Amino acid sequence: MINIASTTDSDFADNLLTFYVSILEHNLDEPFHFYIIDDKLSKADRKYLSQLKDIYGNCKEITFLEGNFNYYKQANTDSPDSAIKENTYYRLELPELVDCDRILYLDSDMICKGSIVDLWNEDLDGNVIGAVEDQGYVDRLEEMNVPHTKNVYFNGGLLLFDTKKWRQENITEKVRQYIVDHPDNLIYQDQDALNAVLVGNWKILHPRYNVQSKLARHDFVNPDPEAEKLAVEARRDPLLIHFSGWSKPWVHVGKWVHPWRDEFYRYKLISTQRLREHAETLQNENK
Repeated sequence: MINIASTTDSDFADNLLTFYVSILEHNLDEPFHFYIIDDKLSKADRKYLSQLKDIYGNCKEITFLEGNFNYYKQANTDSPDSAIKENTYYRLELPELVDCDRILYLDSDMICKGSIVDLWNEDLDGNVIGAVEDQGYVDRLEEMNVPHTKNVYFNGGLLLFDTKKWRQENITEKVRQYIVDHPDNLIYQDQDALNAVLVGNWKILHPRYNVQSKLARHDFVNPDPEAEKLAVEARRDPLLIHFSGWSKPWVHVGKWVHPWRDEFYRYKLISTQRLREHAETLQNENK
């Protein structure tokens, strides 16, 4: 069973369904359990998302997760690169909310282009998580005065958790404490705190697993020549397209237009077709 988790509210429920459709369409032989961290979803939202179980045989279970997220009510949500919501912090609680040894957290503003089996089976080499380098290639560890041997900073949009190891090392509490102790350090919210706490304890995954908007637009070149070769590979053959920052697929004019926005609408069309077919099936059954 492949365990996947995301956070959503009512505003992004439809986008999340489109994303999950893209995963299910490309991985028809793999069973999935989706965990959705619920940020005040309505009953209609839950019913809408739960249709995936009826439409796809490989969608074995959908679990809506609720927790005590009051800790993050006053959390910093000011970011220079994107519109951050409080619920971005909720992923910090994920390993404490699930009863499985491994789970793949994915932001809801993504699209899947192929099989995720190799990603799911990645050996974390004893690390707590696997993640992809942030493709703005920022020097946040230096800026936050975090001691490190390698100046690599990950993007929080994809996190492959060893949940058992996370809990053993009490990472949620450590990240919470970092947020309290260093409020002025957090330009990129929980992502900064995660990088500070997990420095040297995360595995670098191939960039094709999380092709962020800056890589898709070719905004920057990785200062590491070998890593830049992988970035070129990722642009040619992305597995997960991440509409990060301001470059959402519905932006159609200006400098933030995403070069692959049509991919989102391709899967949006597929999801609309699958929902329509499901509704017609139910209607015929009730005749």
